Amino acid sequence: MKKTFFHVSLLAALMLMPATMIAQSDVSAELAAQNTPDGWTAVALPSIPTITDANTMSIVSYGATEESADNTAAIQAALNAVPDEGGMVVIPAGTWLCGPIKLKARTVLHLKAGATLKLLPFGQYPGTVGNITKSVSLQDFITPADNNASDLIIEGESKETSVIEGQGSDWWRLRDEMAAAWNYIKRGAVIRFTTSAQRFLVRNLRIQNAPGVNIAAGKSGKGSNCTIHDVVIREPDSTLPFRPAENSFPSHNTDGIPVWTDHVNIYNCDISNGDDNVVMDSQAQYVHVWDCQFGTGHGASFGSYTQHMHDIIYENLTFDGTDSGFRLKSQRGRSGSVYNLTMRNCTMKNVNNPISIDAWYDGRPSSPASAAVKDSTATTPYFHDILIQNVTSTGTPYKSSYKSNFAINIFGLPESHVRNVTFDNVKVEAAKGMFLAYCDGIKFINGCKITNTKNPSKLIETEYKANYTGSFDGSTTDGVAAPTASTMSTANAYDLSGRMVARNTTVSTVSKLSPGIYILGGKKIAVGRK
Repeated sequence: MKKTFFHVSLLAALMLMPATMIAQSDVSAELAAQNTPDGWTAVALPSIPTITDANTMSIVSYGATEESADNTAAIQAALNAVPDEGGMVVIPAGTWLCGPIKLKARTVLHLKAGATLKLLPFGQYPGTVGNITKSVSLQDFITPADNNASDLIIEGESKETSVIEGQGSDWWRLRDEMAAAWNYIKRGAVIRFTTSAQRFLVRNLRIQNAPGVNIAAGKSGKGSNCTIHDVVIREPDSTLPFRPAENSFPSHNTDGIPVWTDHVNIYNCDISNGDDNVVMDSQAQYVHVWDCQFGTGHGASFGSYTQHMHDIIYENLTFDGTDSGFRLKSQRGRSGSVYNLTMRNCTMKNVNNPISIDAWYDGRPSSPASAAVKDSTATTPYFHDILIQNVTSTGTPYKSSYKSNFAINIFGLPESHVRNVTFDNVKVEAAKGMFLAYCDGIKFINGCKITNTKNPSKLIETEYKANYTGSFDGSTTDGVAAPTASTMSTANAYDLSGRMVARNTTVSTVSKLSPGIYILGGKKIAVGRK
């Protein structure tokens, strides 16, 4: 990182400060950790005045008790009492039942160590009382109060004992016991930043057993500039058997962190759940996810709604027992041009679908040859300019399905091929080879190796209208796009968005830039992490 000296200097300065100067509104650690990719604008952080006794409210002072069956009014009264200039509401150690609450601008919601903020149970949560015989959209649990409610911090003192408990099992069991009610209910998120407000921070806490989504960053492009770090998310795997007598409840649609807006940082999170661990949805732009651990769940995902999506980086992630690794999914009517996506420096173990790029989210044809051609529109998926770099995956099991468990799956549309995907030093061991259909400009460089553990000679299971270059048997460590010393005359260098990054330069100079893909003299140059 080019910012290493700055980061170390800032952290050293913080260590010399008296402890009383570091208040709960302090964001200097987040500033030091930002890790902004070159060419991107840094994610803006909340700005809240220093927290003092005068602007700190305890929910107990407003009538909250551990014995109460519903502390919503008391906790909301404490939040309403925060001065307009800013302040903090404290959730003490203990268990506090509560319904939906809203935060005004410049508020810190602080969970002490040992504090559990527990959602009201199904049947008491607003919208779930009585028989459910028609569609109902339930309120999110914690949200900004209005379009002016910017600069919010939701934090804990411990990511193990500062807990938001969703009591989700009674919601999930509807799917198996009351399918009609399940289909009517549109569950809210535990935390959702939905308004035109911005600058949000969630840090150092645990969310478990969410009825649905855990933390939603934005909605329809609103709610930008989110930072989420050191958060633990836990829900059961969606593949668990439904056995109430054994307290076995699969969770469904419990996305960890879906992103529907621009400028988001997510790091140091540990997520195991019943749907996408982290997922980019429409309007996700300039999103950086790093240093996270994924267990059960559907992986580092994109879609299925992928309109206006570009410039996303997943890096330094570990996957263990996750259903998918890199998973780009959409369909006709939900997408458009999707580009500048990167996954790098990741390790996967026992992942069913290590790398999947699929334009057939609903209704994958039984074979590429049978795929129907349709007119291309503004919402037709067009996936292009994607880099998968320094990724290792082992332990993908065999499954006879024509839809899954391939070492690499790329399935574009007849009218809109997947284009310009670079695999750089990617090594995948799986019990099936690759599926490549309706794709062009696929490059394997720098020692890529696909290993079919069941049938070693079959590195490609299905190939149909697929154009690729390079080798993927580990036989070579050089690639057509790898930066090397060159006698090429100088030229201007551009990133994949068309922005000039260097004037009159050479391959040697470009190879020293930050990791990414660059265009020099009409050729792509892939630059890895130093």
